[in-house]
Amino acid sequence: MTGAEAPARQARRFEADRTWVDGVFRDGVAVRVGPDGRILSVGGERPEGDEVVRLAGAALVPACVDAHSHAFQVLLRGRAGGARSFQEWVDGSLYPLVEDLDEDALRASALLAFSEMARSGVAAVGEFHYVHNRKGDHEPQGERYAEVVLQAARAVGLRVALLRTFYDTADRPGRRRFAEGVDRAVAATEALGRRHRGDPHVRVLPAPHSLHGASAVMIRAAAELARGLDCRWHIHLAEQASDVERARALHGATPLAALEALGVLDGRTVLVHGVWLDPMEVALAGRSGAGLVSCPLTNLELGDGVGPVPELVAAGVRVGLGTDANTRPDVYAEMRALELAQRSHRRRMGVLEDRQLLEAGTAGGAALLGFESGRIEAGLLADLVALDLDDPSLWPGAWGDSAGLLHNVVHALRPASAVRALYVGGEPVVEGGRLTRVDLEAVRRGLGG
Repeated sequence: MTGAEAPARQARRFEADRTWVDGVFRDGVAVRVGPDGRILSVGGERPEGDEVVRLAGAALVPACVDAHSHAFQVLLRGRAGGARSFQEWVDGSLYPLVEDLDEDALRASALLAFSEMARSGVAAVGEFHYVHNRKGDHEPQGERYAEVVLQAARAVGLRVALLRTFYDTADRPGRRRFAEGVDRAVAATEALGRRHRGDPHVRVLPAPHSLHGASAVMIRAAAELARGLDCRWHIHLAEQASDVERARALHGATPLAALEALGVLDGRTVLVHGVWLDPMEVALAGRSGAGLVSCPLTNLELGDGVGPVPELVAAGVRVGLGTDANTRPDVYAEMRALELAQRSHRRRMGVLEDRQLLEAGTAGGAALLGFESGRIEAGLLADLVALDLDDPSLWPGAWGDSAGLLHNVVHALRPASAVRALYVGGEPVVEGGRLTRVDLEAVRRGLGG
């Protein structure tokens, strides 16, 4: 071995008291992770040469996936509490923030949002990025702002799918930060994809903003690009009740039917929100193979309504979860909110099973972003969370049967105290409840605090 060569990293063996495998918590199951960050085996032999990561008093679960985020919106905290309607929130809070954003603010907000996600057990995020143009003169910034967001996620240690927005409606001042032509949207997305090709931590997916933010030409261009890139594409759809009438006015059909009429609805399509889908659209979503990212806390906060998620699940639609406006970047809270909103809406309990809620916050989101993670299974990426069984939020289920512990993870867990460690590709991003790569004091200084 020459002086410039480093010794090959050995396999790591994670040994927790309890491990979530094949839909149940099992005791004493070791998880071996190779140097490439993928799981080699679950259970079985324990070679002597492994580096052992002993997680005594912990349960090992798949890391969460936040499948829909607007990181910069974390800056709305403290300034959007007085809005009385969605439009008032957009016009009085969101657009003024957008018009004032500069590169430093984008970086600082992304670091804050992604740091909070990591501390709550999120290993991968789908960042729906649509600030493309410079403050003031609205000059295009190419891929510069997108790279700022990608670099922030990588600095924290997260995987990131950049949902690169296609937006060509500029009828209001705030939207001029987003708007661009079709050719530039396609070229910028392709350039980002080339630059990060082969990086297991980065994906680049096209994302036409919505039926009202992107023209039919723009939506078709994004869907065509997704086919060429062999990836999914995401779009806000049917979030507000008013979106239904707006879709009829613009496209002559209800929202999902409008996508079908445009010739773009297929198994690559991922709907974000999907609150106001009628029964025919639910069936259509199932037949097409489309996916759904539900953002229940944001939908509750903005008064959007409660979507037909159980019906979509029954129709075969793959569901993930997102934190969207990032008032609380916590996917466990989204799991809980998804079920509780359904209970309140339907006036009964047990609408979705605990297993389904955990799946939505892990493997469901991973599939919709294109990451091979979300389960503890040989061959998949070793994105793992160690939960502290000594944390009171998991008592008394921590010592009981598998169903009791799962219920507490989904319905009672407090990530701030219970997430002991987060591993992304087997590498520590959070240890002892603290970030390993980012100084939160530096993040605060970046925010002007």
